[in-house]
Amino acid sequence: MAQAERLLAAGELKSARSLLEQELRNDPYDPTTLTLLGRVHLDWPVIGRWEALRLFRRAAEAAPRDPEPWYWKIRVGKFLGSADGESLMRSGIVGVLERDPRHRDVWDYWAGIYRTPGFLESVADLLGDYPNDRGIVLRRAQLLTEGGIYERADSLLRVLGEAGWDDAGIWALSAQSLLEQGDTTEGLVRYREALARADRDSLAILWHQIAPIAWPNEDSLYQALPLEARPEFFRAFWARREPDLTTEPNERIVEHFSRLRHARLYYRLRHPQSRFHYSAERRTVLSSQAPRVLQAILEDSDLLVSGIVPGRSRFEDEIQRAGLGVDVRDLPEPDSVTRYRRYGFDGRGLIYLRFGEPDRRLISNRFGVEAWDYAVGGTDARVVFARASADGGGDMILYPTSGAELHNSAIMLETDASSIRATRDLHAWAAFFRGAVSGEQLMYVGVDADSSATAVWDERWVEMQRLRGPGPHVLVLVRGPYTLGVDAIDDAGRGRVRAEIDVPHLWSGRLSLSSLLIGTAADTAFERDDVARAMPGNRRFSRLEPLALYAEIYGLSADRGDMSRFQVQYAFLPEAGGDMVSLSFNRTVRAGPVIPERVIVQPGRIPPGRYRLRLTVWDEVRRRIAQSTVVPFELR
Repeated sequence: MAQAERLLAAGELKSARSLLEQELRNDPYDPTTLTLLGRVHLDWPVIGRWEALRLFRRAAEAAPRDPEPWYWKIRVGKFLGSADGESLMRSGIVGVLERDPRHRDVWDYWAGIYRTPGFLESVADLLGDYPNDRGIVLRRAQLLTEGGIYERADSLLRVLGEAGWDDAGIWALSAQSLLEQGDTTEGLVRYREALARADRDSLAILWHQIAPIAWPNEDSLYQALPLEARPEFFRAFWARREPDLTTEPNERIVEHFSRLRHARLYYRLRHPQSRFHYSAERRTVLSSQAPRVLQAILEDSDLLVSGIVPGRSRFEDEIQRAGLGVDVRDLPEPDSVTRYRRYGFDGRGLIYLRFGEPDRRLISNRFGVEAWDYAVGGTDARVVFARASADGGGDMILYPTSGAELHNSAIMLETDASSIRATRDLHAWAAFFRGAVSGEQLMYVGVDADSSATAVWDERWVEMQRLRGPGPHVLVLVRGPYTLGVDAIDDAGRGRVRAEIDVPHLWSGRLSLSSLLIGTAADTAFERDDVARAMPGNRRFSRLEPLALYAEIYGLSADRGDMSRFQVQYAFLPEAGGDMVSLSFNRTVRAGPVIPERVIVQPGRIPPGRYRLRLTVWDEVRRRIAQSTVVPFELR
């Protein structure tokens, strides 16, 4: 046997076969010999697969409790592919699981077969002979949850919890069960518990739940992530997607599990062993379907129009760097197997999980073509699907028929969005000042809404602060890059802003300026907060109102009398061109670490129009200069 193994590994198939056939003549029913000879035939070019299958079946009859012949039956099915191959894989997997559910990598092959709820429940019952194996019990619960058999899954999860096993998968499946059934409150509580244990997820259930909507950089990051970093990864994953900061729960989590259940019910991949999913050449051959798809589209003029989603996908950049053209009938795949096979959903399922129900669905029953319309990035975009994963039909796959559809499909496979959409523009501003403690920076955020919410995340997407209520909101931060989120809901609809910001360093000791605030005020004794409250998010003012300008100067020098002497210039730069309006003042004040600079601009001093306002300060003691950032505003 050892010699035959070595010959097989070296590719010496004839010698291995001769040796094993001689051994088989001595003992025709030896399961080890039958299995190894079957493996030789499995490697035999062109004609060996069915003989291999016959030998594995004989080995299984000779050793009824041995999972090894059944395992190699899976391998035969995997090689054959298509419907026949999947049928062999299915029976082989069941045979292995009946005998040893931990045999080799049987669960990796499990992902390659079509699974109905009834089949999932029957396999879960097969595993019932291992009530003391916690990993197998968790597998059973996973299968039952996938099949929507929630009550039975929950009972198994309770058993594991009562046994004291602190595995994230227990909490993740329990949360999925509750969220898919509509129990949002308790489901989110359990999901948070699962994320806190993400470094102890034996079956990687947390990742499998979200992998179909992960962005390419998230997928790459997770694969290289140390275990201890996983809780932070998952919290950041959902923070990036939170659609409404004005509410406490993250609605995107709830929405995802609702979509997940719907996709399993209606958009499962029915032919995961189709050669289409494993062969780029096969996908190219299926470009012969293009005339059928194009004919369906041409017969329905509504299918022809599509906008172009802003942005660029990763695969488009890779194609461009390689200097290759793009075949619009063959959307490139990131791995050796297609996205469909990798996640178990057809093209509609992948898009549905990422973007939800389309705004409009167009179906050509005659040709098996569908077009789904979405509003993505402010653009009305379209993706087209066709039954083209096998000759004469197959699963619905993404089938772009133009450069615009190819681009849209690629972008939408690398992003996702909540169904909670922003329905109006949200005007907001951010301004920066020194805080009370060295190194502390204050960020003011103003919004055009009666009530709003503001949140800030650091580079790891750890939430630093969140405020709700009427603005402006004042956040306490340190210098550095952040992501700013602002949401507002009022009678005009929902507005949303997500933007990268860089909090400046205002404690450098050098001459520097805070942000410049523009508000309305008649009283010259106004303070920072007075102007901030009077500064609208859209920075639009009436020419009949006085303008209040406020900034703070840091690091001014002092003369021998402990006085600071400086000049200020307010430059109003017309956006449409024309003469600049300038207001200049000489100042002498008692020296201090913070010098407020304020002025009232009376009506009539500035003509109506759109301006960019800049403040310049000249320190006359040490002859230094500093300028503020430019603030756009409109005088009506």
